[in-house]
Amino acid sequence: MTKILLPLLLVCSTTFAQQTLSLNDVVQQAQKNSPSYYKARSNALNSLYAYRYYAAGRRPQLKLTASNSSSFLGSTQSIQQPDGTYAFSRSSYSYSFAGLSADQIIPFTGGQLSLTTNLQRNDVFDPSSDVSYLSVPFSVNYSQPMILYNPYRWDKKIQPLLYEESKKQYIEDLERAALQANGYFFDALAAQQREKILLQNVANTDTLYKISRGRYELGKIAENELLQIELNLLNARNSLEQATLNKEIAYRGLTQFLNMPKNSAVDVAPPSNVPTLQIAVDSAQQEALDNRQAVLSFRRQRLQAEQQVAEAKGNNGYELNLSANFGQARQGNTFKQAYTGNSLQQNQLLSVGVAIPIVDWGKARNKIRQAKANQELVEIDVQQQERSFEQEIYLQTQQFNIQQKLFASAAKADTIAAQRYEITKQRYFIGKISITDLNLAQQEKDQASQNYIDALRAFWNAYYTVRLLTLYDFEKKDKIKYDFVERTK
Repeated sequence: MTKILLPLLLVCSTTFAQQTLSLNDVVQQAQKNSPSYYKARSNALNSLYAYRYYAAGRRPQLKLTASNSSSFLGSTQSIQQPDGTYAFSRSSYSYSFAGLSADQIIPFTGGQLSLTTNLQRNDVFDPSSDVSYLSVPFSVNYSQPMILYNPYRWDKKIQPLLYEESKKQYIEDLERAALQANGYFFDALAAQQREKILLQNVANTDTLYKISRGRYELGKIAENELLQIELNLLNARNSLEQATLNKEIAYRGLTQFLNMPKNSAVDVAPPSNVPTLQIAVDSAQQEALDNRQAVLSFRRQRLQAEQQVAEAKGNNGYELNLSANFGQARQGNTFKQAYTGNSLQQNQLLSVGVAIPIVDWGKARNKIRQAKANQELVEIDVQQQERSFEQEIYLQTQQFNIQQKLFASAAKADTIAAQRYEITKQRYFIGKISITDLNLAQQEKDQASQNYIDALRAFWNAYYTVRLLTLYDFEKKDKIKYDFVERTK
């Protein structure tokens, strides 16, 4: 029995062992296993498949077509007679068709070139029995639906931009996941630090209460002071219970964001190393211009506005449609005759269609004006986006540089407040100061500790924000890149 239980206990202890997470651990897990990662991956896959769909559409398309229409039991149809009258005739027949075509879009013109070959067979069963074939060994077709507007030329400009945007957006999404992870990490760290402070306060206050009871019994302090210390002890214990609950809530939020098992026991460790960086605003703005998805988006929005104007001008009512066909055809009573017989026929067809609006009451003109007005609106909006883009980078870079000083100041204040509290506590023990002074020193110590955590959070928040806005690692002095691997099942 012992041999069976021992491995189970080892497995359970391993499964629920407490895991200490650093900020770097949390960021890395968020970029590999969080809901934000899976959302970023899904968006990247959608964009990848959309671009592949576009690219595939510009390549030759090979298509096989087959059909059959039969009336084995016979059908009655109205047939026109040589003298122009109609008579009903009943027949039993089968019509079969098979064709192979290769189609290619011509992006330069917007037309379509097709090479086709097909075979038709007609079987008549009643009132007479007959079999005939018609083959088209090859046929060349070209269709030009619209000369004034070519959508393929615009797709060639816009679709690659959309794909490049998606690749940069994937990097931004992972950096945004890192920024979110930073928030969850410091929520847990602040709650953990708060509980730690209150644990220490409860222990210190309990010690003070025991000492004060002895001093009260000796008549060295008043009852009012003893009651004040007892009240402080009760308040500290109540605050500790609430802090413990808040810590558990923060821990659960962190593990849920990281997509960890429900019963995961975690702990967080404060960042030990804080990078010392000063980022030049000009450098940050240049990296953002080189790396951000928004820059490509500005260019794409302008192109799409131009496309709308071109489309409005092209679809103004004037039409010139062109269709040309050249090929050969043979017919015969056997399959062999359909390809080797002497009944070779040349099929040539040229079709031109023209439409010219006579009166449209300004319909085309106003459509063009509407497209141009929309283009102006897009240009104004993009210019505002560009200004906001530059302004955000400037402000966040300055904020990061300031956080260096604020963090250093908060760290020093935390050390001083802790030292002052220890000194004040010792002076209280020897009766040099009142309980009010001790309470004030404790409050200042707690506040300084909280301010230190807040400053640490603000620094790392600014750090990951600058990374997100520039997609540049100023520590390693290199562009931020994440490999995207398409997993296929």
